[in-house]
Amino acid sequence: KRGSIEFGRRREATDISIQMAGLSDDRSNETSQKRRRTSASANKSSGNKRTATLMDLDVLDCSICFDTLTVPIFQCDNGHVACSTCCKKLKRKCATCSLPTKSRNRAMERVLELLKVPCENAEFGCSESISYAEMSTHVERCAFTQRPCPFSGCGFTGSYEGLVEHSVSEHTRSLYMFECGEPVFMYPKVGERVVLKEKNTGEGGGGRELVVVECFETPQGRIFSASCVGPPMGFLKFSYSFTFISSVGDRLCFESSAKSVREVSGEPPSEHFMFVPSYMFPDYKLRICINRKFTLGSYRTTTS
Repeated sequence: KRGSIEFGRRREATDISIQMAGLSDDRSNETSQKRRRTSASANKSSGNKRTATLMDLDVLDCSICFDTLTVPIFQCDNGHVACSTCCKKLKRKCATCSLPTKSRNRAMERVLELLKVPCENAEFGCSESISYAEMSTHVERCAFTQRPCPFSGCGFTGSYEGLVEHSVSEHTRSLYMFECGEPVFMYPKVGERVVLKEKNTGEGGGGRELVVVECFETPQGRIFSASCVGPPMGFLKFSYSFTFISSVGDRLCFESSAKSVREVSGEPPSEHFMFVPSYMFPDYKLRICINRKFTLGSYRTTTS
């Protein structure tokens, strides 16, 4: 009996496997036929593109930080999505249901890549349509992106060209003019911004960039840094050197690249800065020499 029962079970399992194989073949044939029909239909209308209207772009924002979703996009088993930044901060744990957030949402990523939207600066004059996934990069480089005035206490905001014109017309007395390769002496105070503008150098030259020097207080001394509020496409267009000269003639020299920024943060930098110990104060003068050069990531500090 045991033999017949076992034999019967084996036969039954074999029969099922045969039936499933036949069903799999049928489904495979149906799928192939559907693909051929779809391919033929696509070839007939290859010149036509289907479009759709998305009524609310907020659905493409991260539900945790509310920033625009960018590739990669992650989700949990319940389908709750999160941007890569939030996913890392929450240690890949879903903020809604606490399930692991490890899977990529490829469909949503594809939607972001294909979706084109007007630039966020359309109201200021930009007429470009950009892939939604690349909007952040475009806004950083867009000529119509609004930039706040780097002078402390000034509330002006405008495009890059408007900012330069505003600085020249409204802050002429406070602007330091510089020429590449020529030293400029200044005495920045803690919390103060010193704004320099390159002199017009004629056809093919510069003259539109603003360089901002800042000074920050720390328990051990002071930090000096420089950044370039430059054209939208500019990045590390300048290198500069600081020479700190104390009242007794001690010198501290520093060389670095000047990163191009959209606005001055007002916060102490985490890199590309000169530190001056407290014993070299209070009387001093600071010399800056700016050069138009691409020197990504290079810096050097010397003392004498």
